[in-house]
Amino acid sequence: MATELMKDIFRLEVPLPRSPLKLLNSYLIRGEERNLLIDTGFNRPECEEALMSELASLEVDFNKTDIFITHLHADHSGLLCKIKTDNNTAYAHKLDAAIINRLGDPAYWDYLVDEFVKTGLRMSSELAIETHPGWLYKPTETVDFTHVEEGDKIQVGRYTFTCIYTPGHSPGHMCLYEENEKILFAGDMILGDITPNLCIELYLEYPLTDYLESLDKVEKLDIKHIFVGHRSMLKDVYGRIEDLRKHHEARCQEALMVLEGGPLDAWEAAAKMTWDIRAKDWNAFPPSQKWFATGEAQAHLLYLWQKGKVRRKYRDDGVNYFELEDGIPIERELISAWRKEFKHQK
Repeated sequence: MATELMKDIFRLEVPLPRSPLKLLNSYLIRGEERNLLIDTGFNRPECEEALMSELASLEVDFNKTDIFITHLHADHSGLLCKIKTDNNTAYAHKLDAAIINRLGDPAYWDYLVDEFVKTGLRMSSELAIETHPGWLYKPTETVDFTHVEEGDKIQVGRYTFTCIYTPGHSPGHMCLYEENEKILFAGDMILGDITPNLCIELYLEYPLTDYLESLDKVEKLDIKHIFVGHRSMLKDVYGRIEDLRKHHEARCQEALMVLEGGPLDAWEAAAKMTWDIRAKDWNAFPPSQKWFATGEAQAHLLYLWQKGKVRRKYRDDGVNYFELEDGIPIERELISAWRKEFKHQK
């Protein structure tokens, strides 16, 4: 059932079966002449049935409803082609729009697998692709997007939204900010009880660096209401921003600690790091979660390399690996406290 959060702003809960994310928060902003739908869900029957039912309960006319895609991932963009018509507009940043329209292109996935192989990925390309939600639940058609950039305005009824460019979780991640009511639609930039994955992607060279800069940008906004992309709603946005900074600081410290035993590539490092997943050990991780964990490890190792705390080298097979610089202190108490807290997340 659609829930009205504020005047003419509705939360639509879209289940994400067999995903650790559990559900997507899609949002409908209702206007006098046109509506705006923010994000859609996986392109799979359970998601489509839930979204369409909630839109029907609000008597939404697709021809009068534009769509804003916060970022490329299939849990946000998958059902776009089910809602796009010749008479509505699909908004997205140009970088993510380009990738969304390539999610069905095998050449794109071959490129992505090649980039992951350079991190030490140890699974076949077929397994990597065929188990990836971005491949399984992608839009089935390309879409003619209207590109939005930092500062662009979108008027919907009583609300005037400003587009905020927040790369890191994806190369073209966008938030929407309404200055008068101090509302932020955050997509996956900020989540309440889980941390946004940072991974390898086309057009995204240093994910953690970009993400932390985006956190700084969002922190400067005057936010009273924040509407996030997954799970429960969030009240203390500024406290959560600080929590996310501390999380990545601890994650970086943990990455340094696992390198104490010798040089590692991202796959090897990820296998030694802490993850909030129901699996006995690294070998029991589902292939898609090994993919995401390896990408996250690589993002943190690249950040540490930028900061001069690790050395980046290459093996004869082209795989890049990392080793500790001399004399780098490691905050073990910080890591221990963070691990205890991290394992109790729900």
